[in-house]
Amino acid sequence: MTSQQPGDNPGTIDRDDVRRGPTSWAGGATHVGSKSSPNQDALAIAATSSSTHRSAIVAVSDGVSTSPHSDVASQLAVDRATDTLISMLTDHDHHDQPGDLAEAMRRAVLVANESIVEAAGDDTDGYACTLVLALVHKDLVVVANMGDSRAYWFGDDGTNLMLTTDDSMAQLSIELGVTRDVAEASSQAHAITKWLGPNAPDLQPQLGGFRVAGPGWLLVCSDGLWNYASSPEDLRAIWDELPQPGELTAEAMASELIDWANGRGGHDNITVGLVRAEPAAVAAPAEKAG
Repeated sequence: MTSQQPGDNPGTIDRDDVRRGPTSWAGGATHVGSKSSPNQDALAIAATSSSTHRSAIVAVSDGVSTSPHSDVASQLAVDRATDTLISMLTDHDHHDQPGDLAEAMRRAVLVANESIVEAAGDDTDGYACTLVLALVHKDLVVVANMGDSRAYWFGDDGTNLMLTTDDSMAQLSIELGVTRDVAEASSQAHAITKWLGPNAPDLQPQLGGFRVAGPGWLLVCSDGLWNYASSPEDLRAIWDELPQPGELTAEAMASELIDWANGRGGHDNITVGLVRAEPAAVAAPAEKAG
């Protein structure tokens, strides 16, 4: 599996404008938006294609703005989660069952947190971030999340789904009956109830997934994108205005979405990862990653 990540020293990475495309069907981008450096978002992508199936991993993390070293935490989160998941997927003892994949995702999140805690040392307040980790493996999509970075599914058949549930005060309000628009406009909307870091109150990610019945796109993003189009229907409407996917790579489409968010003001860091997923029976021919 070919991985595209910025590097092994997250404290020295310039990621204010990063584009990544391991393959034409799996790619992404992250941009600082109109905020000052450093970009507190981070992105990692890995993908492979064989004669029988595709596999891809997308990890997006958003550093908690009140944590001084959140940019380091977010980069550690995506790098370690991705590396751990790659290792588990290439383990000969691994089984390609939904339960096994879900456990691999859970373990990857825990390893990411362990790396952040180790980096933090005695600085228990300086390192905190969200994490959404998404896997497309054969005809399965599996997602794990902590915080309010999200995953969506846009099917070619018009299906629009939000695959994650935020760990946030806005989500708690929604569950109490407040409309999404009102809840997400609250001054406390982006206060998160789960995160990675030394003071994390709960390290069990929310897990979800499905078996792909028809082709579509998995979109993973930070709130720098979904702030401007939160519901699956609203974000799909923006998606449908992009140039046709057949004309662009996943990396280029992610860049188009970032440009759109920046056009709306880019008030936060923006990160988007995209993977094309298809039923196993109609998966595209093998493509060399690189």
